[in-house]
Amino acid sequence: MQQDPGTVSAPPAQPENNRIVSLCLLAVCGGVLAKLYLDLHLAGSVASMALVAFAVLGRPFFRLREFFLLSLAAALTLTAIVTRPDVVPMVARALDRAAFLAAFMILLALLRDGAVTSPSVLAVGRYLTRQPPGRRYAALQTGGHFLGVILNFGCLSLLGPLVQRGVRASSDEAGEANPDNTMPDTAMNARVAAIREQRQITALSRGFSWIVAWSPTTISQAFVPLVLAGVEPLRMAAMGAGITLLFFLAGWLEDRVRGRRIRAELSELGQLPVPNPLPFPKTGFLRFGLVCAVLAVLSTVVVVWSGSAIVPALMLTAPLVTAVWIWLQNQGLRDGWRATLERGKEIVTQSIPNSSPEALTLSVAGYSGIMAAGLTDAEALASWIGLDVIPPLAIYLAVAAIVPLASNLAIPAMLVVTFLGSLFSALPQLDLDPTLLGFSLIIGWGLNLVGSPFSATSLVLARVTGIPGTTLSWRWNGLYSLISYGISAIFLAVLTSL
Repeated sequence: MQQDPGTVSAPPAQPENNRIVSLCLLAVCGGVLAKLYLDLHLAGSVASMALVAFAVLGRPFFRLREFFLLSLAAALTLTAIVTRPDVVPMVARALDRAAFLAAFMILLALLRDGAVTSPSVLAVGRYLTRQPPGRRYAALQTGGHFLGVILNFGCLSLLGPLVQRGVRASSDEAGEANPDNTMPDTAMNARVAAIREQRQITALSRGFSWIVAWSPTTISQAFVPLVLAGVEPLRMAAMGAGITLLFFLAGWLEDRVRGRRIRAELSELGQLPVPNPLPFPKTGFLRFGLVCAVLAVLSTVVVVWSGSAIVPALMLTAPLVTAVWIWLQNQGLRDGWRATLERGKEIVTQSIPNSSPEALTLSVAGYSGIMAAGLTDAEALASWIGLDVIPPLAIYLAVAAIVPLASNLAIPAMLVVTFLGSLFSALPQLDLDPTLLGFSLIIGWGLNLVGSPFSATSLVLARVTGIPGTTLSWRWNGLYSLISYGISAIFLAVLTSL
C-alpha cells in the first residue's frame, strides 16, 4: 500500500464534512470493485464521478500540497481541452486509474484500523523495540518490514513512538542503576539514548520502505503494471524480493560498522547501559501471523475464483478480514457485537475521512502523471534525448535515479512513476524489457522513501517522532541511499546481461 501521501494529517473537519467525504470515498470503492468483479463499466464511471465530487467537497481536509496537486491536475486538464481532440477518452482513462488508486488506498488502509486496536500487534511492536543491542537493528528492520505489509503507514505510527518510549525507559533504567547521577554517567546516558534512537528509527524506516519492492499490498506493485505495458508482475516482485535481501544485508553491515565505531568512542565513558528485553510474545506473533495467513488464503481463493490479479483480490478481501479481526477483538466484551458496530461506525465516519488526504494525493498524482504523459509527444522527446542510442542499462539506471531525485524536489513519486511509465509505454521501438523497466521504477520508488525528506516514510516518522525529515533522510540515510543505488546498479547490470 505504499504511496507518497505528501500530507500525513488533515485539519479538523466538521462531522457533516466527514459524512460527505466518507460517502464519496465509499462510492469510489464500491464503483471500482463493481467494475473489477461484475464488469459494470457504468460503475467505473460512477467511481470516477464520486472521486471528482470528493476533490471538490473534501476541501476542509486538504492542505497546501493537496491544493497544489489539484491545481496541477486542473491545469493539465485545461491544456488537454485546448490542445487534444481526444480529450474526453484521455480524461476518462486518467480518472479511471485515479479512482483505482483511491480505492486501493482506502480499502487496504482498513487493515490498519484493525491493527491499531489489536493487543497482539502492540505486543509484537513492544517486543521488537526492546531487543538487546546485537539483535536490535535486525529485529526492527525485519519487523518493520513485515508489519508494514499489513499495517502500511500504521507500522511507522505504531513503532516510531514505541522506539522513543523504549529509549527513554532504557535511559531511566540506567539512571536508576547510577543513583549518584554523576556528570560522566549523565552525559553518557544522553549520548547513548540519542544513538539508540537514531539506529532504531533508521532500521525501522529502511525495513518499512522496501516493502514496495515486492509486497502485493503496496501501491507500487499494483500501479506499475497498469501504467507500463508488458510488465510481468510476478517476475518483477521476485526480483524485488531478491534485492530487498541485499538491501537488508547492506543496512545491517552499515549499522554494525557504525556501531563498532560508536562503542569504541563511548567505552572510555564507562559501562554502556543495556535495556532489559521483554519475553517473546508467542501469542501475539501467532495471532498476527494468523491474520496475515487468512488474508493471503482468502486473496488466493478470490484469484482462483475470479481470475483477477492479486492486488484486486486484496482490495476485496481486506475489508472482510478487518471486520472479522475487529469482531474477534471485541469478543471478550459484554456486548461484543455492539462494540464491533460502534467501531465500524467510527471507521466510516472518522478513519476513512481522515485518510482522505492520502487517497487524494495518491489519486491526483496518478491522474496528473497520466495526463502529462498523454500531452507529451513521446517520440519527439525520445528523439531529442537520443533514447534510441542509449543502452538499455543506462536507461534503467537513469529511471531508478530520476524518481528519488524528483522526490527531493518535492515532486511526488507517484506522479514521476506514472509519467515515466506512460511515456515509455508509448515507445515500444526502444525494445526495452518492460519488467526490468518497471523494476527500475520500483527501485526508484524505494530510494525515494528512504532518502527524501518529502517521502511518505519521512513525513509520517517526522510527525510521530518529532525528528526533522531532513535528519531522517539526508543525515541518517544519505550514505545508505547511495549504497543502495550502487547495489541496484550492479543488480540491474546482472539482470540485463542475462
